[in-house]
This record gives sequence, C-alpha cells and structure tokens, in this order.
Amino acid sequence: MGWLRRRKAHTEEDRVVIDLRDKPVEVEWGSPLPCPDCGGRGYLDHIDPFRDVMYMHCTECQVRYAVAKADIDALSR
Repeated sequence: MGWLRRRKAHTEEDRVVIDLRDKPVEVEWGSPLPCPDCGGRGYLDHIDPFRDVMYMHCTECQVRYAVAKADIDALSR
C-alpha cells in the first residue's frame, strides 16, 4: 500500500532556495554601464581623463551616452 509509507525526512541539502530579487548593478569607473534607455549591454568607446567622462554606446539599440566620474561617485555612496 502506497498510502501508509513513511515520508523521507527533508534535510537542509534537499531544500533549494532561488533568490529572484533584482541584484543591484555594481557601478565602477572604467567599466561599461548598462544602457539608460533599454538596459542593454554597454560598450565603452572612450574615456576622457581630463574631464573624467566615459563615452559609451549600447550594443542593442545603438544609443550613445556619457557618464561623468562624479555621477558614479555619487551612486557608490
């Protein structure tokens, strides 16, 4: 009879937890950032060391955008 069988005791190894929350994007100077329009993958074109500005474009929608180092420093606080 299958109804009266004992159930196997669950252990911590049997339980799998998947975190579905969005993880924050780590913002770092000198690495490409996601596209502000579509959220696609950014490509770093040029860094202006005198003005501390990164120039990038999106590989999916081809939008060009620039981010200043001061903006990144403000986000990391």
